[in-house]
Amino acid sequence: MRTVFVVLFAFALAAGNGETLPYYTLAGPLEKNAESFERLSKKPVMEAQSAGMRQFVEKIRVTLAEGSRIARLPKPENSLLAAYLSELRELERSRQSIEALYRKSLLRAIESDDKNSFEQLVSIPLEPLNHPRVRSEAIAFYDRNYPKKSLPFLEKLKEEEALENRSIQTALEQEQAYEEHLKILKRSEAAAVKKTAQIGSRNSVILSAESDGKGGYEFEAENLNPYTVTLNIDFASIQNLKPSGKIPFFIEIPGNSRKKVLGLSRVSPTEGVNYRAAYGWVRGSAFAVHDDNYRYGLPFSKGSNIVVSQGYHGGITHRGLSAYAIDFPVPVGTPIHAAREGIVVGAEGSHDRGGLSPDFRQFANYVIIEHSDGTMGNYYHLMRGGAAVRIGQKVAQGELIGYSGNTGYSSGPHLHFSISKVDPVTMRRPMNLPVKIQTREGIVTLPQKGDRYTVQ
Repeated sequence: MRTVFVVLFAFALAAGNGETLPYYTLAGPLEKNAESFERLSKKPVMEAQSAGMRQFVEKIRVTLAEGSRIARLPKPENSLLAAYLSELRELERSRQSIEALYRKSLLRAIESDDKNSFEQLVSIPLEPLNHPRVRSEAIAFYDRNYPKKSLPFLEKLKEEEALENRSIQTALEQEQAYEEHLKILKRSEAAAVKKTAQIGSRNSVILSAESDGKGGYEFEAENLNPYTVTLNIDFASIQNLKPSGKIPFFIEIPGNSRKKVLGLSRVSPTEGVNYRAAYGWVRGSAFAVHDDNYRYGLPFSKGSNIVVSQGYHGGITHRGLSAYAIDFPVPVGTPIHAAREGIVVGAEGSHDRGGLSPDFRQFANYVIIEHSDGTMGNYYHLMRGGAAVRIGQKVAQGELIGYSGNTGYSSGPHLHFSISKVDPVTMRRPMNLPVKIQTREGIVTLPQKGDRYTVQ
């Protein structure tokens, strides 16, 4: 890993003193969790580690105090920054070790049915509780053992899980995420299906199979969409056949392309062969690497002053995989401009219905732009006739692409904007990404409700 010790700061407000801390991406989690670590050190279940944890908390305070001192210097020396950054990294490694110990202790309490230790641990809001497996096991243990719902912190955890599940569903609804359990066709059937396929429809990605002439099979995928998709193939059963890749199998298929994706070779020449399988696909690439240095523009006309109604980690719908989306409340007909250059891979403007009900999700108008790094720019809830570009068109940053509206699953006139790729963990859902946005006021990295920015 390359480390460059230059005077670069990731700034955010340090709690309680109004100052800014350098390298806040490392300092922030330590500052946020110091109180939780101190509370954890006092729990009987962590008695064996309490002395070390208290020393760790004290070291956090000393280091962050040094960070505050450095932040007040007009021009800190590089050597001073280097030493401070080294301390932060050491503390980060210690933080991860303590959280791993916390996680193991919690799972051990669940496995041994130790309610006392369980209650002590889940009362401390540490990061491992947000891990899907740990959270689900904690909630399952709670539901089994606490019929009177007597632990407020677990009730809150259940609410957070429900919010995240709803946000995932919102991502699926708003960003046309995933088609699954599709039937693998014979090669002879593919041509007929291809004739009726439309962009974005379930059968716009076709997987077909035919004999390889040696008792096995070859699978070929054709993506009829103009955008990249991530394809997955899963087998319920395989008899006397060896896959050429790891199962379940995932592969990226570029837009308007066809490729051989997987083979099943016969193992024994004397035994019969058989398989049961299905496939699914999601728009975008799970293998895309976002250019984190890219500076996006605000998706509005130059000079416009825009307010945020829901920012990162906001409300109900911007949680979980949808955490990094932004809603801008703007009147119907407001010009929308490309925040980044790319190729239009989705454009819908025929709908005129919208409302605060999932029943309206199918009526959203939108423009989707694929970027050079494989990510997608999503612009949703446009007005009828509000898509001002066509699929396949190249657009520059700042170019007019549409007009805002109130179509689809929408609470009122606004633009829903996000940058996404396929979640590399599930390989089946869109995942929004945090980005840098250039405004007249400066670079924005954490837009929040109520923020107001001017388009540069």
